[in-house]
Amino acid sequence: MAWPPPELHPVAKKLTEWGAWYSGDGDALVSVYSLAGSATTPLSQTFFASDMAYGASGPATVARTFWGQPLTPGTVRTKLHVPVAADIAELSANLLFGEMPTFTATDSATQKELDAFQTDGMHSSLREAAELTAALGGVYLKVVWDETLSDRPWLVPVTPEQAVPTWAWDRLKNVTFWTVLHQDEDVTIRLLECHEVGSISYGLYEGKPTELGERIPLSSFEGTQHLAELYGESGVMLTELPWLTAAYVPNVKPNRIWQGVRCAVNFGRSDFAGIELLMDALDETYTSWMRDLRLAKSRIIVPSSMLESEGPGKGARLDLEREAFVGMEGMLTDPNSSGITLNQFDIRVDEHLATAEALFEQIVQSAGYSVQSFGGKGDVAAVTATEIQARKEQSLNTRDQKVLYWRPALQHLFQALLGIDRLVFGAQVRPEAGIDVAFPDAVQPSLKDLAETLSVLVQAKAMSLKLRVQTLHPTWTKAQVDQEVAAILAEEQATAPAARPAPAPVPAAP
Repeated sequence: MAWPPPELHPVAKKLTEWGAWYSGDGDALVSVYSLAGSATTPLSQTFFASDMAYGASGPATVARTFWGQPLTPGTVRTKLHVPVAADIAELSANLLFGEMPTFTATDSATQKELDAFQTDGMHSSLREAAELTAALGGVYLKVVWDETLSDRPWLVPVTPEQAVPTWAWDRLKNVTFWTVLHQDEDVTIRLLECHEVGSISYGLYEGKPTELGERIPLSSFEGTQHLAELYGESGVMLTELPWLTAAYVPNVKPNRIWQGVRCAVNFGRSDFAGIELLMDALDETYTSWMRDLRLAKSRIIVPSSMLESEGPGKGARLDLEREAFVGMEGMLTDPNSSGITLNQFDIRVDEHLATAEALFEQIVQSAGYSVQSFGGKGDVAAVTATEIQARKEQSLNTRDQKVLYWRPALQHLFQALLGIDRLVFGAQVRPEAGIDVAFPDAVQPSLKDLAETLSVLVQAKAMSLKLRVQTLHPTWTKAQVDQEVAAILAEEQATAPAARPAPAPVPAAP
């Protein structure tokens, strides 16, 4: 059996391209945009072979790219990369998970465990997953646990090229994650991990770089012996949970380039989709700009007669630090010329800057963001949150679109997390009761604006003390809110004036 499955080759090819832009590695970009003959591995040659069209006279030309241009032999590569792709992915993650979402359950014991998940490194995992999602069009999150490392399960992001999914309509039915444990010229050992509703299965395979090979016992490899001890040679763990212990989170949909690819139609669209050539042109612009700087260095051209010999075979030099030189009559053809020529080219700053700014703005807008989100021109100091939101409206709209895919995925995953927590660690939780996920506002009002709003609502008797604390601290857990409410009530009671005794009754007149 070929591995990865051949039907996923178009997906892997595009993921390799997006991954090269995300990493900012010049060697990776050269490998992606070079012809198939220059690919470094048989697998990459397979992925990129479809870029070439063959005719009667041999392979036809492909689309011109700056990073695909071959380097002249004997020259040093001076191409410059602008990490705009990485900046876009980082911005997307910050908009989504700059602050941790709030997870709410109806059961108090379940809520207590949810609060523990939110403060146990979950925030960093979700932010990492969001950045990968923006770059690669989507990411998998799977539930993992290790009783020797933690007293509860956690989530681990997995990139799409390490997974083989099965879909039921547009829903993930099951997914097989694979990891290369050992590889040399002859043998490749892979661990396959299949997540299905009610079970997780492990299988160890010995094959070749492009072939899965035969299944071998889990105990035959040192890195998987613990799985054999836990689940036997079958490698099957029955969770008996009604939830899949993994989920795929698309970035945004639909993915226009894969509408005709049956196995990939459910994958998300990267923020880089459709702007690859624009980012390529931006790199070419900055490289040209830096070339102007190198060529514009002041250089002095002198006749060879002015050079001082260093000796046979050692060349010659001109010592510009000397204060006095001996005159050399009759050596110059022009008596009015010193023979020394100063050479310095112009630096086309305005032209390059205007081109770079236009390309950057188009790249950012096509990715779905506002230029002001990157500190672009026109991003003047804003007084209120409303003004900030108006300037960054496109970025916030893109964020809201991504939340539509993140919220149901997180609801499902946290139910699976709580299910494993109850099954493996004995937690007294009720995940079947359901979980609500609330994302905080991307643009938070200033304390002054918020205080004025709360003051008006309090005077109108339209907001309780608990709701005021929740509004002021949207990322706090229920326990933190209750503790703050109790502290405020205690302070109010301590500072309240003592109650005056009731006046004595006035005796009735006789």
